[in-house]
Amino acid sequence: MPETHPFAGGRLLPVCRVADLLMDPAYGRDSVSILGGEPFDQPDGVAGLVALVGDRKLPITVYSGHTLETLLRRAARKPSVRRILGAIDLLIDGPFIEGAADGAGAYRGSRNQRLWTRAQLHDALAGLDRP
Repeated sequence: MPETHPFAGGRLLPVCRVADLLMDPAYGRDSVSILGGEPFDQPDGVAGLVALVGDRKLPITVYSGHTLETLLRRAARKPSVRRILGAIDLLIDGPFIEGAADGAGAYRGSRNQRLWTRAQLHDALAGLDRP
């Protein structure tokens, strides 16, 4: 849920510094997950991060409190949203709903959340180019 984390919290870091911290060889990684507050509220920075991490060939998962349908509407007018959706390996969409937490399944916090693979995301993005 995008409103669960204050916008004024945290500290600003350049995207390349975040990527360097994520990819520090002192900490073995087999994937990268990007989540909370709401990654798509700062799409330019996240698109840059996804590009830098993707260059290292690690799978990338993004969690969003928005649905794919909402993100596709944004992607139609915001290129960085489109770049994120086109570069990640897995999107988990939809808000966390505490009452739907039981039996949510792999990767999800609640049953309403959906998993979208790279192929499904590419198909959805291709639909933006159709009349």
